[in-house]
Amino acid sequence: MKDFIEKILLKESFELNSSTLELKERIRLKKERKFNLDWISDNEFKFLSKVSIGTIMLNYNPGYFDGIKGYAVLTELNNGNTKIELSTKLRFEMYFLGILFIVFLLLFLFNKENLPIWTLFLFPVMIIWFWFVYRFQEKRLFEKVKKYLKTELKT
Repeated sequence: MKDFIEKILLKESFELNSSTLELKERIRLKKERKFNLDWISDNEFKFLSKVSIGTIMLNYNPGYFDGIKGYAVLTELNNGNTKIELSTKLRFEMYFLGILFIVFLLLFLFNKENLPIWTLFLFPVMIIWFWFVYRFQEKRLFEKVKKYLKTELKT
C-alpha cells in the first residue's frame, strides 16, 4: 500500500547554483510571491497556493485546511549547489472518501439490502476526479515555486 501511495504523489527535484544559506537568505528578503511559504524546519518549508478551487480557498486564510500545498527540502551538495526536492502528501480528502466508501459498503452488507450498482462506481470515480483536480493545481503550484526559486531569486 505504501508503494502505491508513493507512486501517486507528485515529486520533483532540481539543483540551483547557490548555497543553501544564500538561497534561504534570498527567500527571506524576497517576500513577493504567487504562493505562501511557511518554514517547517531549518531546511524544509511548506508552500501553499493562494487560490484553491478544489478546497474553496481564496488568498489563503489559515484555518483547519491548508488548501493546495507542497513541501520543499533544501539539501546542500558538495559542489556548493543546493538540491531542492518538491513533494506532496496524500490529501485528507482522499482518505475520507476511501473510508466513506468502505463504510457505505458495510452498511449495505449488514442491512442485507440490495446495493445499487451505480454506488460501486460512484466513489472510485469521485476519488479519481478529486485526485485529478488536486494534481492539476499541485502541478501549477510546483511551477510557481520553481519559477520563483530559479528566476526571481537571482541577484
